[in-house]
Amino acid sequence: MNHPRNYLGYSTSGSDDGGQAPRNMEIAVNPFNADEVHIGGILTWHSFDGGLNFSCSSDWVLNGAKDANIGYCHADINRLTFYNEKLYAGTDGGMFKAENTAELDKSYYKDLTPGLSIRHFYKIGVSQTDPVVVSGGSQDNGTSWFTQAEGWKDWIGADGMETFIDKYDPEIMYGMIQYGGAYRKEKSGSLTNINAPDERTGNWVTPFEKDPHLPNTIYVAYEAVYKSSDRGGSWTQISQEFSYKLNHLKIAESDNKVMYAAAQGELYKTTTGGGTWEKLSGISGSVNSIAIHPRDPGKIAIASTSVNKVFVSYDGGKTWKVFLKNLPNFSALAVVWQDDDVDGLYLGMNYGVFYINNTMTNWIPYSTNLPNVIINELEINYADNKIYAGTYGRGLWSSPLINLNPDNTTDQEQAKIQLYPNPAKDHINLVLDNDKNGLYTIEVYNIHGKRIRKVSAVSTNKYHMNLAEIPDGTYFVRVSNKSGRFTGSLKL
Repeated sequence: MNHPRNYLGYSTSGSDDGGQAPRNMEIAVNPFNADEVHIGGILTWHSFDGGLNFSCSSDWVLNGAKDANIGYCHADINRLTFYNEKLYAGTDGGMFKAENTAELDKSYYKDLTPGLSIRHFYKIGVSQTDPVVVSGGSQDNGTSWFTQAEGWKDWIGADGMETFIDKYDPEIMYGMIQYGGAYRKEKSGSLTNINAPDERTGNWVTPFEKDPHLPNTIYVAYEAVYKSSDRGGSWTQISQEFSYKLNHLKIAESDNKVMYAAAQGELYKTTTGGGTWEKLSGISGSVNSIAIHPRDPGKIAIASTSVNKVFVSYDGGKTWKVFLKNLPNFSALAVVWQDDDVDGLYLGMNYGVFYINNTMTNWIPYSTNLPNVIINELEINYADNKIYAGTYGRGLWSSPLINLNPDNTTDQEQAKIQLYPNPAKDHINLVLDNDKNGLYTIEVYNIHGKRIRKVSAVSTNKYHMNLAEIPDGTYFVRVSNKSGRFTGSLKL
């Protein structure tokens, strides 16, 4: 059939030459009326004369749909199908349904997606407030912000990328779209376009960071790193030109002159807040994530594409330790340090979250009811003591931080304790030192710091504890007397 208009493009008049065929090139016919034909590309169109003439039945711009009195449906139609006489559209923004396909108005489509936790987050930004404010950039669905009181609110379109909340005012947010286009949302709700320095463009996900101390200072990374002291009004280049567009940028919370940046498998560092950045060696694979310890700018963790998964340096990148240990053969995608005295480190993989600290020899799983889904970013809010996970396909999740010291005390001296078997099934054995400093107390805590078992006045040097009624998971066993205290992890 010969049609002069383009039904697969962006224009509701069919006058452009765009489209994403064959990915978005759908067709559906009413099973009870062979002359009723529906087409989906970026928008949807319908015909009631066997395809001789088509009318646009939806716009992907909400106000445009209202003004034209046609349906609103998210762009990029991946699937059109009839069930009886109801038309369903599967799009990049969820599922839509047309109850009565013959009556075209602004209520033509109903969005069936609310309540489904299925968003694909690339990046998230978390405020340091309680109640928390979270902003998230997602594939095909722009950037949205969340509070418990108001739920999700959209504030940038296109593909949402890196985003963060102003440190001093959670009503001010920053966000990016693909290839480095940046925006700022003001307290008034107005949106300000932040011009890129030197008309630069970045990677699909471009690094965009806030200064940990200076309220109006932000950073962006293209083939070079730029700094703005006036919220993106003007920019100053603070690095040399790198070989590639940068993928990652992190500024140390304890010293904002210490920064790390990565492009492909190359890692760079500055300790002066600018100048010529030093290229670091000793890691392998491409960098997926950089974490700088909140208290120590020389303590960094790298999640990489290498078979070694995770690298940790305690001397600013001069030397590295491989932290593969017992990690499963999944992709290491996101790392974040916890601000504590034991170097707590969380790792997001393409299946679940794992945890380790300097008192442990191996990682422990810390998925706490997470579905098996890609974890693209982890951020911590110390105001509510929770860790937040931006997932690629199941939305936003949060969990209380691991509490290794449920009574807010620390181990003063490790007693001579043996604990076995570990992993355990329904019991553990504890071999205790014959200590002259009194009887032992044995306690078992879950990972949220809740005590679930306590035995006092243990005098024998070998104690058998029944754990048959305790659910499977990760726990901490604490043994203490006047000599000191020992805390060890236990897997059931």
